[in-house]
Amino acid sequence: MVSWVDVLRAQTFAMICWYKNNRFLLLEEVLWPYMMTGMVFGMGLVFGTVEEYAMRVGIGNPALFVLTSSVVAMSSFSITFRVIGFVLWNRWIGTLPYIFLSPAKTPAIMIASGLPDSVISPLIISAAILPAAIYLEGPMGALGLAAILALIFIGMLPMVGMSVLMASAMLLTKREDFFHSIMPLILLASGVYYPLEVLPAVLQALSKAIPTTYVVDAAKLVAAYLLPEVRLLMASLYALAALALIYNITAGFAVRRVEGAVKRKGVLY
Repeated sequence: MVSWVDVLRAQTFAMICWYKNNRFLLLEEVLWPYMMTGMVFGMGLVFGTVEEYAMRVGIGNPALFVLTSSVVAMSSFSITFRVIGFVLWNRWIGTLPYIFLSPAKTPAIMIASGLPDSVISPLIISAAILPAAIYLEGPMGALGLAAILALIFIGMLPMVGMSVLMASAMLLTKREDFFHSIMPLILLASGVYYPLEVLPAVLQALSKAIPTTYVVDAAKLVAAYLLPEVRLLMASLYALAALALIYNITAGFAVRRVEGAVKRKGVLY
């Protein structure tokens, strides 16, 4: 019987082969944080100064913050893209009803399908910016990067549930362009590269429901202070834990509804 462990093992092997056989993709992930840093600084210098940006965002080293924020942004995009992409791909080739009817639990299969690349991709990007972190901050830069990477993995807990919920919503609403509409909004409202205060009030309110927002807040504390205040850091971790419970429980109900429709009709639509 195929279980989620088999799916996880297969997806891990597939991603390793994908990176081995697509060296350009690997090069793109290595260069991506540096290109984003160059773009942010290039656009920022048109309207202000680096010192003003650091003051507005509340960090000490803006270059290192933008580099590490690129890891946060990529991890959020990766888990969502992989989970929804897995559902879409199997929907297009006609195998999704069989996945819903398989003995393994569907949410577990969705999570296992997106987990390998969601772990591998941040590790690759973190390794790519490690020399820059050491150059900018010395050994403390490497420790800060390791702390932010740990925060990213903690932030994946609610992002996984959110991704499964989005995939279920896509199927229930029959909107296959759902991902392309919602993902830019998530990245915009999470304040990865800029303070949330510059956004409209609606987007600021929306940011409270996005796990990436709290990962960014915690990353700012790590980037600004060698030993961040525990109370402020724990506030972000508590928010991530609460969102993990809400999104994963809600996603479980949503997937069961989709499964019920498949078992009644034998088809998705």
